[in-house]
Amino acid sequence: MSTVSNNINICIIGKPNSGKSTLFNCLIKKNISPVGEEYGLTKQLIRDQFIYNKQSFTIVDTPGLRRKSKINDIDEIQRNREAIKLIDEVDTVLLLIDSLESLTKQDFRLADLAINKKKIIFFLFNKQDILDDKNRFKSQIYKYLKNNYGQYRMVNIEFISAKRNQRITSLLKQLINKVKIKDTKIKKSKLNKFLNYLIKQDRFPKVKKIEIRPKYIVQLNEALPSFKVFINSKNRAPSIFTKYFDNTFRDYFNLEGIPINFKFISSKNPYLD
Repeated sequence: MSTVSNNINICIIGKPNSGKSTLFNCLIKKNISPVGEEYGLTKQLIRDQFIYNKQSFTIVDTPGLRRKSKINDIDEIQRNREAIKLIDEVDTVLLLIDSLESLTKQDFRLADLAINKKKIIFFLFNKQDILDDKNRFKSQIYKYLKNNYGQYRMVNIEFISAKRNQRITSLLKQLINKVKIKDTKIKKSKLNKFLNYLIKQDRFPKVKKIEIRPKYIVQLNEALPSFKVFINSKNRAPSIFTKYFDNTFRDYFNLEGIPINFKFISSKNPYLD
């Protein structure tokens, strides 16, 4: 009998009527979570399990999360708190977005919440089956996020139809792959090669005419990829450097769409190489 690997915990979040319950039912292959055109059908957290390709999942459907300014019901406020608290308990967050509405400020608020909690996050653009020009829509979304969302490198993007079961298999494969990548350990020799690569590139940002450079890097034994990076500055690493380092590191080691912790350590001597 084939064995099932460690369980992956997922929650689905998003605005009301984005299709969360439809996706939930699609994944577990049962009609448990209520669906329909009526607003706010899901009144509580609904949890179930399923297996895909020998991988077990626990998945939670959540009530639609509206902006605080639009909520005046005490029960809805409590449901929102429970859904947000749930993010702490999962590995991956599926942010479901209605493609007919595209992205809103509330979507970005929810995404930032998951990213700040160091979770793998997927932007799932749902209802692709009723778009007139899918390719144009996808191109516009990629362009918009790349140019306007500072956390772009930390998110994964997929275009699905939960109702028609389209691209769901692709989503699950990506999800499993990202969880595996999050557990990656990078050898010291490869980290040193990366630093040599940076030196050859010679694109380090400067602060007050001083070029900020990494001197040494070591991976920490933590739950997600975490690294101490020692730099040649007596001051705190500037954001221009941390962003450059993060982007280059992700490109070099192919670590798109997962949380990474960098702890930049300043040196007493800023001129030390």
